[in-house]
Amino acid sequence: MSRCGLVLLPMICVAGVALADPPPVKRTDVVARAATMFDRADTNHDGILTREEYHAALAAIAKAKSATPTEKGWAMVDAQFDAVDQSHTGRIPRDVFIAAATAHFDGADLNRDGIVTPDEARKAAKIKRKALKAARPR
Repeated sequence: MSRCGLVLLPMICVAGVALADPPPVKRTDVVARAATMFDRADTNHDGILTREEYHAALAAIAKAKSATPTEKGWAMVDAQFDAVDQSHTGRIPRDVFIAAATAHFDGADLNRDGIVTPDEARKAAKIKRKALKAARPR
């Protein structure tokens, strides 16, 4: 499962308790959402998402939800940006952004049917946590 997908498919929790299961997600919907998200964040419409544009877009989302991003939250945002910006240019082209979303989706679509159910998402997250734990230096 791709690290870069963290940008597009966050877990929704309130006070540590998960909300009711969301509906299944189709791959085509992920592509459409990623394209829309990119287009809204790319404020100068040059087909490239900069770190500054990404920060501004996420800050606007947080403000709309009356949330205040924390230092740890911004560190996660930067880590997510860096995971997608694998060329380390500080610039993410539209196709790379969308590919990151679909790669994350594909990693969670365990039965490869083009739909991720809440159960698949939980199983994929568990697999990823185990892999990350195993990869940590001891």
